[in-house]
Amino acid sequence: MGAEPSAGDRAHALYRDGLKRHRAKNYAGAVMLLEQAVALDPALADAWEALGVLHDRLGQLDAAIAATERLVALRPDEIMAHTNLSRFFMKKGMKEKAEEEQAKARLLGWKQELATGAGHGDPELAQVPTGADAAQPPQLVSMVMGATPAAAPVDREAAPPPITRDPLGLARKIRQFEALVSHNPDDSLSRFTLGRAYLEAGRAAEAAAMLEQVLAQKPDYTAVYVVLGEAWEKAGKLARALKTWTRGVELAQAKGDLHPRNQMQQHLARLQAPPSGGPPPPIGG
Repeated sequence: MGAEPSAGDRAHALYRDGLKRHRAKNYAGAVMLLEQAVALDPALADAWEALGVLHDRLGQLDAAIAATERLVALRPDEIMAHTNLSRFFMKKGMKEKAEEEQAKARLLGWKQELATGAGHGDPELAQVPTGADAAQPPQLVSMVMGATPAAAPVDREAAPPPITRDPLGLARKIRQFEALVSHNPDDSLSRFTLGRAYLEAGRAAEAAAMLEQVLAQKPDYTAVYVVLGEAWEKAGKLARALKTWTRGVELAQAKGDLHPRNQMQQHLARLQAPPSGGPPPPIGG
């Protein structure tokens, strides 16, 4: 006589059966099984994800938001959770919350690479894009057998890509990241991204102040030194730029962060090179 299945095993079985009903477009039946699954195992994140999407398809937005917020609590770095939550808030007319969640999704997209549409047994179980295709409805991203694709290793201290060269888009990004920093003051990457956005917008002094706050949180965040030096230079504080890059090179060398080290060494060589063979230019503080 075999051992009785554990609650976790029963929950996963219900989850798989729920996905089968989803594929058969029996959404109400799928919701019933998935709710039984999370009752057995409240930490079954894939089931909460599926519940959010299915409640939305049934027009039950409050339930969709509640389920997806449970998913966010379990997987705060899950891009799809924030993306779907953004759509649900938008449908409710809660534009500010929708924009905040979308900004979080984009920020997380810079932090990690997720598998996109591979290994799923159902054509509907595909990743929802966070960019130009944002108008598409929310989708499930879990695999039919309950296994979630692993994220590729990432450097969480790398610099995010440039924000945008569109002035209106840049202003919108600045507002979004200002809201993120206000909401989560300890998120150093949000501060870093906001500092870069300020710099791109020509607000060098504000960029430097924000980036200094990042270094107060993470003094060895070497990518910040690259951008902070640029901010000080554009603000006309060349001595501070030199000091920042010199310190940054030391830290990057010690940590083995070769790319930021090389960037800062190039900046230092450029600033310290005498013009046309003459004496070095005067450096202001």
